[in-house]
Amino acid sequence: MKKLVAAGCGFVALLGMTAPAASFRPLPLPAQDQKVLRDNFALCLSKLKGPYTENFCVCPDGRKVAVRGANGQVGAACKNALFCAAFRAPWAEALAKQRMYIANLFSRDLYLWNSFPDHNDLVRGYILEKYFTETNPASKLSRLRSFGGLSGAEYETPASARFFERYLSAPEFKDNRHFLLAYELQKRYFVREDLGQIEKVRAMSSRIQAADPEFKPLRDAIHNQLSPGLVPQLMTYRDRLPPGTTRSQIDELTKEINKLTSLDEGAFKSQVAQIEDEALRSQLTVRLPAPNADRVDAISSLASLMVLARQTVAGRKTAPGDARRLIDLDITLAGLIQNRGNALLESGAGLPAKRHLQLLSALTDATYGAGLLGEREREAAGAALRDLMSAPRQSRRNFTAKLREAERVVEWAQSNAVLAFAEVWAPWTMLLPPTASIRDDILRSSPMLLYARVARRLDEYATGGERTRHDLFGAAADTGVRALNPGLALGRLRVAPKDGAYTRDEIVALAYTPADLDPAAGILTQGEGNVLSHVQLLARALGIPNVVLGPSAYQKIAPHDGQQVFFIVTPGGRVIIKEASAMTPQDKAVYEEYTRNQTRSAAASLGNQRPRLHIDRAKIDLSRNMPIGLNAVRRKDSGRFCGPKAAYLGELKHLFPDHVARGIVVPFGAYYDHYRNARVAVPGKLRGLGIQMPGERLPDFAERTYKEFFGVMIPARKSEKDLAAWITPRLDIMRYSLRQAPLSPALKQAIRDGLDREGLLENGDKSQSVGCFVRSDTNVEDLEDFNGAGLNLTVFNRKSLDEIYEGLKEVWASPFEFRSFSWRQTLIDDPIWVLSSVVILESVPNDKSGVLVTADVNTGDTVKMTVATSEGVGGAVDGTSAETLLWSPRGVELVTLFKSPWKNQLLPGGGSAIVPSTGKDTVLEPDELKQIIAAGQKISATFEPARDPAGKPRPWDIEFGFKGGKLWLFQCRPFLGSDELKTIPALAPLEIPRASSADKQTLSLEEILR
Repeated sequence: MKKLVAAGCGFVALLGMTAPAASFRPLPLPAQDQKVLRDNFALCLSKLKGPYTENFCVCPDGRKVAVRGANGQVGAACKNALFCAAFRAPWAEALAKQRMYIANLFSRDLYLWNSFPDHNDLVRGYILEKYFTETNPASKLSRLRSFGGLSGAEYETPASARFFERYLSAPEFKDNRHFLLAYELQKRYFVREDLGQIEKVRAMSSRIQAADPEFKPLRDAIHNQLSPGLVPQLMTYRDRLPPGTTRSQIDELTKEINKLTSLDEGAFKSQVAQIEDEALRSQLTVRLPAPNADRVDAISSLASLMVLARQTVAGRKTAPGDARRLIDLDITLAGLIQNRGNALLESGAGLPAKRHLQLLSALTDATYGAGLLGEREREAAGAALRDLMSAPRQSRRNFTAKLREAERVVEWAQSNAVLAFAEVWAPWTMLLPPTASIRDDILRSSPMLLYARVARRLDEYATGGERTRHDLFGAAADTGVRALNPGLALGRLRVAPKDGAYTRDEIVALAYTPADLDPAAGILTQGEGNVLSHVQLLARALGIPNVVLGPSAYQKIAPHDGQQVFFIVTPGGRVIIKEASAMTPQDKAVYEEYTRNQTRSAAASLGNQRPRLHIDRAKIDLSRNMPIGLNAVRRKDSGRFCGPKAAYLGELKHLFPDHVARGIVVPFGAYYDHYRNARVAVPGKLRGLGIQMPGERLPDFAERTYKEFFGVMIPARKSEKDLAAWITPRLDIMRYSLRQAPLSPALKQAIRDGLDREGLLENGDKSQSVGCFVRSDTNVEDLEDFNGAGLNLTVFNRKSLDEIYEGLKEVWASPFEFRSFSWRQTLIDDPIWVLSSVVILESVPNDKSGVLVTADVNTGDTVKMTVATSEGVGGAVDGTSAETLLWSPRGVELVTLFKSPWKNQLLPGGGSAIVPSTGKDTVLEPDELKQIIAAGQKISATFEPARDPAGKPRPWDIEFGFKGGKLWLFQCRPFLGSDELKTIPALAPLEIPRASSADKQTLSLEEILR
């Protein structure tokens, strides 16, 4: 990571340090698309002119005439050409069809404007290509930008202004998703429309080239397209020259380019004066700070100008020219705020805490003005800061909590800097990996840089010097690390392993939170994604240490890939990760006490398990082997003929009859009959390995497999790799055998009759359902001490009975997936008796879906409730956060917004598809939030809760959806956490001491901070 210097002081920004960036994983590119991209990009690199064609002039009559004539001579193609430029070569056009635009030129693309299917993707291409070429000057794409005659600055400069205006008035431009793109586009390509000055610069560069032929690439770049990025290139070239005329000429040239591409302290007033709308100009003028204004008040005024400018653009009621000028004004003001703020902090003059809060409020507004926050985020952070400033004295605990709420803007900004490019992230980062660093570049040049400095002073004041000091391989860190779940692990660290390329005794560090994760001893991610995702719930329930890292902290971890490490997250939130060889006697004491007293070992290896889950075989009733209506199932039936999912759904159906979909339960007995009668079937790839005996019954094969695995191989301490390699093909055979065995005719008829009784078959064709989910429900999930979240299969929206029958077998087979087996079967005392019931539930095409926990998931406070909601069915599809709200009787706190550009949607003909999301800032409407909170309160008041080891009631974890404003409930289970680390005395010295009287300690907003 580059070292950032701000106003003369070495300062590494919060941008990579203070808080973790939200995780994001683009939708995977199909293999064919990847091949098209790689093949055509290879042509862009191998061709002489790369992605460009020869140059053409477009004439006033529409003709497109080559600049180079048939005789090879370059001449005037036509009189008064509209513009002359290179076009995209066919291989570059092929990339554009995959949403990756390179070889970008304003004059040409303005002319072709109506041919582009999505102007947002085009703008993303301009920004990403600009960033790449300026930060990778030796690349072919960078060198081609200085290829003579690609276009001309006399065409590009006026065209760029019109291009910006066309974009801002495009129907697909939406403020909450695309303002940052407009801001970054104009910031990176800013040039004043002064054609006389442009001609002067072109002439100066030509004179320098005449004296120094090696200057030609820079001369051509200046002639093609002026931008601020040319200045550092000129300075680098100049510094290589000896003192003399050429060096002096470059200094003069740089000065003239700066006049075109930068703005000085007084420029913003002239920018305001250039606004053509008189009423708008007046609104802006009255907010200009007076020359003698207090420095904090002046920064607040400048930030309010940025807010007004953006809100005006968002309102889309101003002329395109003024919209462009307003964004230019925002860019100028952001730089001005940075300069003034740095000067204020470095002046040595102390400021009261309240003035620091006012600065933080102004910088929140400025960050919004720069496109890194949405209006809802700005308002949430602003409300927290207003609360902080409302009382001159308050308790340290309240001050710290409210400040943490306000400082969520850091994670929001980090997330937004990437998500603006989400739709094109996959092709760009695949072909040009350095473009993934654009997030840091955006943040470092934004008001967040100054925000970091102010926030750090306030954090130190709030904590009284008691900041949590994490230990990352010997490096102290008090920012950029957030503990999600306490736990302890000793294992090999794997950084960004490919899917499945690690074992369950290893600790994984991932750049994003996946939707599914194979078992791991510990988890470190850049961003937690949905706080109530299956991965997070599993980690919490099993006591797996789980930490969110910011970019800088992640980079501290990455060099230790492959090392044996000790990893602990204390209940108080301190994170320690170090090489195992560096463990102190204290560390070893903690580990020994933990393993000695361990009652769960989900985070240990396959070969070092102690059973935790007991299957009560005496309770199981296999005589019920035909479907049962959901109305007839209650909680007491859990573990008897169905799993807890069906049992709790039955309770929900009883309590909320109009808010639970219709359905039937296929009990354990039906699965057991199918399993008992199945014969071993072997997939083609495993035939000939001699794993099975000819004609073997599946139960015999399973018992023989488990006897060898649990009775021989594990006691023999086989390696994790050997255990996984041995069991995986046998699990494949079990799954395949269950899927290949035919369903009994009696069961098929009973399912048909049961669905018909529930009204779930089409009236005109009883072979078709109205659409049903086929949901797993084993006897070892959703328990009071193990939730098993997301371990088994749910088959979406099957329409025909034949599809439902096949879905039933797929779900029955899913507990034998290696991931499911390794998370669960290794925790139970009698794995052969893992039984699967299935819920066949009416499909509800939710507009939105989510999870409610009847507590604050971070503190356990049951006065509050946590609600995480995404658009569509099944939650976010790309690892991004859900809209997460923290409800309390006092109000609603915004934790994160739903920002994914995609959602999962049920299809009328069956199945589901990933489609564009609405792009709205809000998922849950106020009345919908009221409905789900009321449901959570009713469930808490009615259902007998599960209890933790101390006898305290556990909260409820409730899955829900909304369709057309109506609440639907899909699941209810105890919300679990691991309690084991709380009882280890050896942990005490590893915790950071906290003041026990934080509620009594008061802080004064008049105290001077330096």
